Amino acid sequence: MNVEKTIEFILDMQARTEERFAKAEERADRADRRMDRLEASIAQTIRVVKLMVRAGRPLRSDVRKLQRWRAETERWQARTEQNLAEITDKLDALIDIVDKSIRRQGGNRQ
Repeated sequence: MNVEKTIEFILDMQARTEERFAKAEERADRADRRMDRLEASIAQTIRVVKLMVRAGRPLRSDVRKLQRWRAETERWQARTEQNLAEITDKLDALIDIVDKSIRRQGGNRQ
């Protein structure tokens, strides 16, 4: 057994192991930095979502109010259209009566 070669082999393996360990530490450090950035990004996203939820509550309430107002407006519109149709029918009947009355009188206007 050659002791010098064995020592050289052990030292070489130790150097390689230390090199690998240093690279692993670098990768771990980069992974930690990425994780920190991701955590900060997630925290920011959570803050934005919370703000959106808070803003959304009154908006939903306003939307519901607008839907009720729209339904009420549509009911009033339908009622107005019905009243207008009735008034139009009555006005047409009145015009017919006046027209017939004028014709019976011979259309003489003085």
